[in-house]
Amino acid sequence: MRAFAEGHVRDAMTLFQESYRAGGPPTELWNVARCQLKLDDPEAARATLQEYLAKKGLSPQDRAEAQRLLDDLERRPSPFVVASTPAGAMVSVDGHVWGMTPYTGTLPPGEHDVDVGGSSKHVEARGGRMVVVSVRLGSVESRSSHKKHARHMKRFWAELAALATISSLGGGAAVDVVPAPEIGLGFAPFDFRKSRIGFGVRVRAEYDTWTTSAGVSNATTLGCTPPSDYSAVELLAMPTMFGDWLVSKNVALGARIGFGAAIYISGSPIAGDLFAPACAYGGSLAPDGYASLDVSVRLNDDFRLVFPATFDVHTAYVGTRNDASIDASGPWMRFGLGVALAVDL
Repeated sequence: MRAFAEGHVRDAMTLFQESYRAGGPPTELWNVARCQLKLDDPEAARATLQEYLAKKGLSPQDRAEAQRLLDDLERRPSPFVVASTPAGAMVSVDGHVWGMTPYTGTLPPGEHDVDVGGSSKHVEARGGRMVVVSVRLGSVESRSSHKKHARHMKRFWAELAALATISSLGGGAAVDVVPAPEIGLGFAPFDFRKSRIGFGVRVRAEYDTWTTSAGVSNATTLGCTPPSDYSAVELLAMPTMFGDWLVSKNVALGARIGFGAAIYISGSPIAGDLFAPACAYGGSLAPDGYASLDVSVRLNDDFRLVFPATFDVHTAYVGTRNDASIDASGPWMRFGLGVALAVDL
């Protein structure tokens, strides 16, 4: 302990190890681990702490403190150094641009794909151990071409989704819903290591069918008789802001929020349980709010599978019913789950 306090850490570690081999208590392993951390050997400290935690008879306080230190080691970022010959190559980690060589920074724990001017390396950051990547590159022209190509690939995407939705229309009305197609386009100008932020637009078509309940009056007084069954296509268009975060090499979590408009597109009368009887299209434009969460799984460099959970709400259309039998005049809400195929352009 005196050697450790005086800064002779390597001597102290040797003495602690000899003490433990001579029959000293398990706490000597704890002291060895602290010396290894002082000597910047996190891998050895990790192994020593695991050996210490395997011992029986540790007090709850000692076990908790050792586990906390081991967890801190597992989460410790690693110094990250990238060099290239010649210098000036773009450094990308897991598909996100980090800078240019020579580059110095930190790397989160885990496995990563590092691209340096077109040369790819797979590395693992563990226990705070330094990660060094050094590559020899070809001509400046080939690096420049790759840089432009990679930057173009990561900025734009297009998505085609199929959603199954559950609707609550005004709180008292319901419709039968079939799977709804949705198209999304996006552009991500802001890139921050494992996350990106951008904007886009989404367009969805909902095909709704409903009927006239018994006792609902028709429009014979207007000189026409609306049908008993109704259908219409609702079109929703939403400009959005989005962000996503890469949680592993091929999996990302995303969120979107937007504000747009919804409208029923129909060539037949809209009436019955949702609308007052009429002989012509009585829909209107309604402001629509949109939000979604999704999980994205990369299939290859170009394609991803996306699993979204969506929610949108808009005010009731003009002419919705509000009487003793049906009230469709409250907020119209739709919840959806689905799958989408996305392509990075």
